[in-house]
Amino acid sequence: MPDHSVPLRSNGDPLVTVPARGDGGAHALREASPLPVDGPASDSGQGLLTSTRVLVTAPRHRIEKRTPFLFVIEGIWSWAILAGLQVAWYYWGENVMGFWNWVALAVTLPYAFMSIVVAPWWRYVVARWDVSDTAVCSRKGWWTTQFRIAPLARLQTVYTTRSLFERWLGLATVNASTASAHGTVEIRGLALADAEALAQHLIAIANLDSGDGT
Repeated sequence: MPDHSVPLRSNGDPLVTVPARGDGGAHALREASPLPVDGPASDSGQGLLTSTRVLVTAPRHRIEKRTPFLFVIEGIWSWAILAGLQVAWYYWGENVMGFWNWVALAVTLPYAFMSIVVAPWWRYVVARWDVSDTAVCSRKGWWTTQFRIAPLARLQTVYTTRSLFERWLGLATVNASTASAHGTVEIRGLALADAEALAQHLIAIANLDSGDGT
């Protein structure tokens, strides 16, 4: 998958040019000005980056509404491979294993149903993210919820990734990583333009910090 890594710059310039998409698909340049304190939050567009607080207990920004369809497609793809293996086992396996083939099918179907039908929408409801002038955080999961916070002063790399299915749906993932082995905050399900703007925004704020980023 393409990896659009963006190295953190060493200058302290508080303004950064951020790519924005116009109606005609052309790229424009706009300046990222300082964020207002406790500004209003919005789920999309200009309001994505208006907050300077990170609400630890309840990040406020939702991911794109078409993200559940991404989860559905990924679930179908994963379970289709397993289904193919089970079909091959049924037709070309030993007859003595027929009973266990049906047992495997009985176990697989409920899990496949949960993964394809229930989990995508559950994951969409759980998934939230937020960003301030000092930290970025994300919450995700469905059976087990994972909440991560990364101080912007310790960010080492900010990059976006897009899988094949994400490209189909016009989505992208923002990854903000620190030196810690478990220090990557992953925000999936953002529109491509929003993901690019968020990545540039994180870089701009991180460069304003006087720390060494380690």
